[in-house]
Amino acid sequence: MRKFFSLFAAMLLCLPMMQGAIKVHTIGDSTMAEYDESTTDKRGWGMYLGSFFDPQFVTVNNRGKSGADTRGFYSGAAYWPSVKSQMSEGDYLLIQFAHNDEGNDSNLSGLDNREYAAYCETKGLPAPTDARGTNPQTTYREYLRLFIDEARALGVTPVLVGPICRAYFSGNNITRKGQHDLGDKFAKIENGELKQNQSVPADDLSMSYVEAMRVVAAEKNVPFIDLTEATRVLYLSYGESACLSQLFCTGDKTHTNAMGGNLVARSAAQLLKNTGILADYIDVPTDITANPASINIGEVYCSVPQNKEFLLTGYGLDPAHGTVRLRATANLQISLDKEYYASTAQASYEGGSMFQKVFIRANYTTGGFHYDTVYATTGDHVIALPVSATAISLDGGAAVSAFWAIGAKPVPDPVVEGPISAEFSMSQMACIDYNASKNYFVDGDSTTIVLARFHNSADGSARTPWPAGEIDENANRYLDFAITAPSAMEVRITRIAMEITADGTSTMCYHLNTGFGDAFTDVTTIAEKRNMPSRVIEHVDLTPSLTVPAGETLHVRILPWHDYGEVKDSKYIGLRNVKIEGMAFDPEQGVEEVKGDKMPCTKVLENGVLYLMHQGTKYNVQGVRVL
Repeated sequence: MRKFFSLFAAMLLCLPMMQGAIKVHTIGDSTMAEYDESTTDKRGWGMYLGSFFDPQFVTVNNRGKSGADTRGFYSGAAYWPSVKSQMSEGDYLLIQFAHNDEGNDSNLSGLDNREYAAYCETKGLPAPTDARGTNPQTTYREYLRLFIDEARALGVTPVLVGPICRAYFSGNNITRKGQHDLGDKFAKIENGELKQNQSVPADDLSMSYVEAMRVVAAEKNVPFIDLTEATRVLYLSYGESACLSQLFCTGDKTHTNAMGGNLVARSAAQLLKNTGILADYIDVPTDITANPASINIGEVYCSVPQNKEFLLTGYGLDPAHGTVRLRATANLQISLDKEYYASTAQASYEGGSMFQKVFIRANYTTGGFHYDTVYATTGDHVIALPVSATAISLDGGAAVSAFWAIGAKPVPDPVVEGPISAEFSMSQMACIDYNASKNYFVDGDSTTIVLARFHNSADGSARTPWPAGEIDENANRYLDFAITAPSAMEVRITRIAMEITADGTSTMCYHLNTGFGDAFTDVTTIAEKRNMPSRVIEHVDLTPSLTVPAGETLHVRILPWHDYGEVKDSKYIGLRNVKIEGMAFDPEQGVEEVKGDKMPCTKVLENGVLYLMHQGTKYNVQGVRVL
């Protein structure tokens, strides 16, 4: 029987058996990263890995970062140094990179970006604006070695993980590039000259990032799990059409959806188990399970609904057909279609396999710690999914807002209300125009709308072409809207809204990220859009639960990229009416109950069994409510 665990039991109640828990830290790119279930269908496999470990002994700290290559992750103050600060002796580190190390300009694939930057300086060419790109023979290996050595110095066991394949099908196989071997097309600098469209024979692995990782693993005596090969086999088992439609985001051959992310995590867990890494704590179940096994929503605001999701999955089930009955307790409602929410639902499966998304809507009307449960029952098999949150009242705060109408070029100062300050900045972008002649944008039934257009720009003023082959954000290219809390008050953000579109293309994409301070730490992707329809305005209106500590700055960044195989000019992202709203409070005002490790509870021994009592309700030591 699968074990289930609650953060409520493990962290908030600080049970003694959890004091020595092992952490598995995962570092990598967007194929591993965390995503907000309410804003995108993209799911990194690192989001699901934890559900294949026995959580009484192992927890997963997923630190995958969208758009990261090895150099960028190692050098970014918010990434590798931050991960190291979370590590303890006895922990494990899973390292998966390559997607962005290959570079995001298809004409420069495999070329180390700094080598190319030096070449441009020598030739008097514009410096590259995208800092990503390493060479599999040199810098890629060097940064893998740095991660390994620095992890070992902390008493942490590193594990190299082959990057998951891209779903680049060629008949009954995945292409070389799909398997991260650039041997069919790469660039190099030789004798001071740039050579493009280079190739090597199929048996020459000199441009394979997977082979480079394998070599480093052998050199450093580090375990290597070949998730590249495992995902190649997985994709081929579905076939091209079913693989793309069932495992990947729409129009995307790199990023998995929930089903794909779950299956990749399952493969990774099985590979770890087969290799003997934490094998005693890994469970790859054959019955129906919930993934993740518990949900900690964290801090939320009263009467501001929060959406979460979990997966019901099962493979090789017996009986092959069945029904799962779902029931949610007080503060939760559940849905199978993300439209109709109720306290109960039913999900069916057939063919011995189940894969069902279950959407949770949590809404708390009173402040303090809340602990609820979703029960899933099939036959005599009962799954209890704990859902915990700390609700914070918004009563008694002072309303604050910053509004950028973007009604002129350059972008005007914001209209600010309340005790905050706000500003706009941009990097490697230029505001091209706010021109009444560009009045062809459409918003519902409204036409002839005018808005500001922004373009890629190497120097922040003149328009420069978008690079070829970008598939993800460039962390150095963004539009930034920032608010700073007053020195004696914290600000709780309740709304982020804007109107956004593309012009001249239907292959413009963006991430909407939040982060804090000059180092842009605690980065969260709160919205994204791929392949925006040209000239059709999209309304983004989000209700996050973000607290800006006193004196600190919250950045809301739009990071656009142009997902096209060729260099392109005159492709724009359009924007207007950006608004950030919230409430300002004296620090700690509105928190109605002590949270964290001071959560009040009583341990009770009944007939030799330990239970935990919290607010009159009894829980077992896994945090599951005892009825």
